[in-house]
Amino acid sequence: MEILIIIVFLILYGILYYLKKKFIPRIIGTYGEYKVSSRLKRLNNKDYIVLNDILLKKNNSTTQIDHIVVCKSGIFVIETKNYKGWIHGHEKSEYWTQTIYKKKNKLFNPIKQNWIHIYAVKNILSEHFNLKYFPIIVFSGSGKLRNIRSSVPVIYKRKILNTIRKTNDQNNLSFEQMKNISEAILEKNITGQKEKRQHVKRVTRNVSEKKKKKRLKI
Repeated sequence: MEILIIIVFLILYGILYYLKKKFIPRIIGTYGEYKVSSRLKRLNNKDYIVLNDILLKKNNSTTQIDHIVVCKSGIFVIETKNYKGWIHGHEKSEYWTQTIYKKKNKLFNPIKQNWIHIYAVKNILSEHFNLKYFPIIVFSGSGKLRNIRSSVPVIYKRKILNTIRKTNDQNNLSFEQMKNISEAILEKNITGQKEKRQHVKRVTRNVSEKKKKKRLKI
């Protein structure tokens, strides 16, 4: 009987560990993106076109963009993070730091991640010359930004609308041009579930490999 209890306990522990490592971070990230997309819905649809959860081809891989906002000034490309604790970072660093009490975790620099997204968008909009791109990093969780050194806006969720509205101060695009740009992005958006699963697996594998290499260097 004791052996059976131990086996059941180990099975339940394995399931919980798998959920913690694989699904809970994904759920937390998705919820953070949902909170930001809900804010973006408040933008006037006569002046802004909002696209959420865009998956684009990048060479032989894919890249997932949380939010794109097309407006008269250009294109906002927004990366959302949902973290707790204190967040420290520099725009040129490979990693940022998350501090929760005395524990420190390394995070991939979200600014560098977002530039990859911008290059992917630029690639499919290559025929649209002189488009302006505005990267924004949004923290939607309970995390506190500390010692962030960046020329790119790194802001809390509550500031996203004001940041966009203040930056949208140029008449570079007509609404018709905005629609054409949005349609070009949506035309390249990958919506198949198989491709999305492959993207998640690829990202998970890349993160594990980078962490492994980092441990080997230490």
